Amino acid sequence: MTAPGPAIQKGSIFIYRVFDIAEEINLHRVTELLEQRARDSSKSGGSRLGLARSPRHALVMRAAPVRLSLGMLEVPIGGMLYPVEGFATIWDYGVVSILFTLSLDSGTPWSKLMALSDLLTDDRASNEAIDSLARQRAKEIREMLHDALQAPAERELLEDYVIYFLEEIEGIKRGDELMDAVDVPALILGETREELAEKSRAAILDTTVQYAENDLVVIDWNSAVVLEPSGQRDIADVIEFALTHLLEFRYYDDLLDARLGSLYDAIVSRRKSNWRFAQLAHEANSRFIEFSEFIERVDNSLKVVGDFYLAVVFRAAITRLRIRDWQASVTRKMNLLARVSELLQGEVNVRRGHTLEIIVIILIAFEIVSAILKSV
Repeated sequence: MTAPGPAIQKGSIFIYRVFDIAEEINLHRVTELLEQRARDSSKSGGSRLGLARSPRHALVMRAAPVRLSLGMLEVPIGGMLYPVEGFATIWDYGVVSILFTLSLDSGTPWSKLMALSDLLTDDRASNEAIDSLARQRAKEIREMLHDALQAPAERELLEDYVIYFLEEIEGIKRGDELMDAVDVPALILGETREELAEKSRAAILDTTVQYAENDLVVIDWNSAVVLEPSGQRDIADVIEFALTHLLEFRYYDDLLDARLGSLYDAIVSRRKSNWRFAQLAHEANSRFIEFSEFIERVDNSLKVVGDFYLAVVFRAAITRLRIRDWQASVTRKMNLLARVSELLQGEVNVRRGHTLEIIVIILIAFEIVSAILKSV
């Protein structure tokens, strides 16, 4: 029988589902719509997300997202309904992240947290139910904020993530004490049946970050453990921010696959006309500009002022989520798309040149024939 482990006196599980709902979102218009909704229904509107570890240290965002409360909900996990507090964070690059906050009862044993981790990782029915609930909330937000969206769409692509946010644990005062008392990598992987190999454990702990002796952050690709006695949620917000970047790169990667497929079909098909080649080339160029603007927006969307620790957490999240790999894949496909577009445009120009040459020949022949007829 598994030992219950230390009791969690205060903590939560943050369950994220991130969706792309539009090409771009006008956050100023979002605020206006939410304020109007609040006046009409006496409900609380949205608020700007502010990240700050202290009054002197803050994360300054180019366009701070808007966070909207979704009220109390229930999510099914392992056949049981758990009460959660719902939030939606709206980002200007077309993303909405849905957060379900499951507060842990005071005295929750570590073994219960491990059981929940196992369900959130491997239980298909639970995850499908959570996906469905989050997707429904994202759809409602898309419809409610339709006037603030540019090219709204309902896409199947989503990102999921779980953060185990711990504020107070019985007998644990330091981050290293938590590592000694419990199996943090097993919690992150939701592994309750097998004992992890030392190499697997070391790979996960490679992204361990600490600011003070009493806190701890361990980030993996599907979940993270955050020990934060102060209760400040800056770290969770930074990880969420990185997760939205991952979703966008995955979206652009799929979009580029589709665009490249269209170009290849156009090249193979002899029935495609010059104007179709030109249209595809123009669309590819537009996508290249759009992607370049997106990269610039991502690079400039978060500036760290005076808080090295949050910058380290952000870089760790970027690394573990392999966002640079996705960015490199998208960049490579963009360059390929641009090259194919150049070839297509060159083919169009050659065909136009041939057409002009034929017209010139016809005109010369016409002049010659006319001259001959006049001389007869």
